[in-house]
Amino acid sequence: MEQLLSKISRNLYVIPGGFFVTKLFRKFFNKPINGKNWRIFEFRGVTMKVDISKQMGNAIYWRGAHDWAPIFVLEKFLKKGDTFIDVGANQGEYSVWAARKVGSKGRVLAFEPMQKLFDQLTENIRLNESFHKTILPIKLGLADEKGEVILYASADSNEGTNTIYNTEKFSIELGKIQLDTLDEQLNELKINEVNFLKIDVEGAELQVLKGALNTLKTHRPILLLEINKDACIAGGYLPEDILELLKPFEYSFSKIGLRGTLSKVDTLPDFCNILAIPQ
Repeated sequence: MEQLLSKISRNLYVIPGGFFVTKLFRKFFNKPINGKNWRIFEFRGVTMKVDISKQMGNAIYWRGAHDWAPIFVLEKFLKKGDTFIDVGANQGEYSVWAARKVGSKGRVLAFEPMQKLFDQLTENIRLNESFHKTILPIKLGLADEKGEVILYASADSNEGTNTIYNTEKFSIELGKIQLDTLDEQLNELKINEVNFLKIDVEGAELQVLKGALNTLKTHRPILLLEINKDACIAGGYLPEDILELLKPFEYSFSKIGLRGTLSKVDTLPDFCNILAIPQ
């Protein structure tokens, strides 16, 4: 029954308000059956393996994506043959959707520094044989300089919120991770085109952008940024500092709303996904 309802539930993404039906289905299956946490499913040409005991994995299993709005944006703006950079790739959700869109002539670079999530990322790439030559997983964090830092987690079940900033909430040490800049990585990998850059790194977005100034100047990619004011403050800056950094590159900024709708903004909300398009 769970498999049938989850299949129906995932396909409700096409219906406005389908989220609420999905929420009802999840209510009846909120605990793993027989202690089995892992699920493998196929949906819209993508295969994913997720841990439904985790917040993000559970959402992907029942909804097809943990948040459909950015996925709609990817599908609208990515084109065949594009190069997509996924900074903070987590278990590979955006990477496999992007690979599906850019096709065999495109490229996806997926940066994920945490070993456990990197293992999930590589497993989800393995499950999608047609994407093997498209996605390159890289076990590395990105920032404004090369180095090594400790990664921290909170006590909740959201596997998408690990951060390099030690706060009262995020105080569980996950071990050290290696850092480099995007500019240096693209130079080493001899990447000569970047069309779309997604950054979701729990407060380190500004540092990633500072390490990608040459990329922004040379390639002028579309940017998808998750903005979390509390995470930015933990990183020692305000969300508006991101706008200030990008001002010389002449980007226009839009908040991503339900079903991928875009509304232009001059100031940033406390929490949102932002699409920045070069003018």
